[in-house]
Amino acid sequence: MPEPYDIVFLGGGPAGYQGAIRAAQMGAKVAVVEREFLGGVCLNWGCIPTKTVRASAEAGRIMGRAREFGFSPVEAIPDIAAIIARKERVVNGLRGGIARLFQSRKVDLLEGEGVMLSSRRIEVRLKDGTQLIEAEKTVICTGSRPTRLALFPQSPRIFTPDDILKKPILPVHLVVVGGGAVGVEMAAIFRELGSQVTIVEAEERLLPQEDCDVVSTLKGILTRRKVKVLCGVTVNTVTEIDHACHVMLSDGTDLVADTILVAVGRQCNTEGIGLDKLGVEMDHGRILVNEYLQTSVPQLFAAGDVIGDWMLAHVAFAEGICAAENALGQALGPGIPMDYRVVPRCVFSLPEYAAVGLSEEQAAASHPVKVVKFPFKSLGMAQAMGELEGMVKIITHARTDEILGAHILGAHAAECIAEISLAMKAGLPSRVVMETIHTHPTLTEAVLEVAQALHGQAIHMPAEAQTFNE
Repeated sequence: MPEPYDIVFLGGGPAGYQGAIRAAQMGAKVAVVEREFLGGVCLNWGCIPTKTVRASAEAGRIMGRAREFGFSPVEAIPDIAAIIARKERVVNGLRGGIARLFQSRKVDLLEGEGVMLSSRRIEVRLKDGTQLIEAEKTVICTGSRPTRLALFPQSPRIFTPDDILKKPILPVHLVVVGGGAVGVEMAAIFRELGSQVTIVEAEERLLPQEDCDVVSTLKGILTRRKVKVLCGVTVNTVTEIDHACHVMLSDGTDLVADTILVAVGRQCNTEGIGLDKLGVEMDHGRILVNEYLQTSVPQLFAAGDVIGDWMLAHVAFAEGICAAENALGQALGPGIPMDYRVVPRCVFSLPEYAAVGLSEEQAAASHPVKVVKFPFKSLGMAQAMGELEGMVKIITHARTDEILGAHILGAHAAECIAEISLAMKAGLPSRVVMETIHTHPTLTEAVLEVAQALHGQAIHMPAEAQTFNE
């Protein structure tokens, strides 16, 4: 007889493991089917590995600035094998932590590949056989994988974002194809580790969905740090000759590199798990869900990258929890809709870029707006830290004072954006931010200064500078 469960999660990534723990908290009998590693792409190949390597790059950058901080010069030579080994220790520790949480919550982990035989029956293909399980409800959270382009040949010199940090490789010249969040982040990291880096982006600018003004500033910083940025061009051909890759661009430029990173997006992992036979409604490989994350088959829900759109780990966390609560609570009402109104997004480049809500261009297209910026260089804490590059920019509705969007460039931007995200989630106007006492000295005082300036009351900004676009 198949093992019965109240709810099963296909995939143990961000959506699957957090949803499973939430379901266990609700008293359900829970199983997670994971074919590779707990934590999914985020923990094993994406968020955590890149941020761990980035921390090493930051440490090297600080050592290289030793004289600036009053120390004798230090020669910071990266040991890429040691950096990757540290990354592995961090990943393994966190992965083990999830396994221990499963044990404490009595969540069963089935290590294999799950295939839906019906809306309630799943075949788990284990290493040494198969196991049948039954679930009243199933949440599909099988994640995504990097998009591969036929233009790029199979080569040990050509990588996707998921595999470039698997081996201790430090490129001499890295060509990054794709100027989105992942491409910009990886370019900044490898530049700090000493590689020559060129970014190739088909759109007219980096991070094309983000605020033009702030992205332009970020590009200027990357350029000063000797990252070459080529926008508005595409790759025509890639040829491997004499242990090097020749990348011919649409404008005739011939780049010669020893390593290529192809960071041009991701595609959903929805093939081969039986969804087509069940009649689950799809759109170009992604699973379509309603506002409760329920698919066209009532017993099936989906969360994380497989439903497309955001493809951010922290969104997947929230979706996994939302799907678990709705799947286990249908008898109590229609459920709780997934709320995407306020989603912070971050690019962990050096320096960081973080945003929430609309860009200035998007906001101005449909609202009367106020826009104010405050530079990090005017902050006491930024001066003390030696982190002068960057700014805080907030866009508000000119009549209601509603915060429509915010953009932060600089050290710890991903941390600083949380305050504005909370204010937007709670529907608080910028005046409330202005009236909130902020700790001194901190980088978040830049948020306070902008809020003050939106009302003509900034303390550390000249009177003539306290004007805004409207």
